Amino acid sequence: MSEKNGPPADEGIDVLPDPNSGKLDYTYVIGGMVLGSLIGWGLDFLFSIGWMVFAMAPLGAVGGYFLARHHRRHRSQDESQEQ
Repeated sequence: MSEKNGPPADEGIDVLPDPNSGKLDYTYVIGGMVLGSLIGWGLDFLFSIGWMVFAMAPLGAVGGYFLARHHRRHRSQDESQEQ
């Protein structure tokens, strides 16, 4: 009978993701929509294009989504380097 020394292996244990990570994604998407709408409002004011606000809001949301992905990817690399 041979026994392993040390703590038992963590095989089969799932690590749950951070519960607040999804909230950060929504914050970036909503912030992107707000910023895109403000930029669209400014362009609408300058060039008198009525549809610019409505075109820039979804583009801002897409930009916020990609920024959230970029932030999450690089944040996880930075945290692993600090340890």
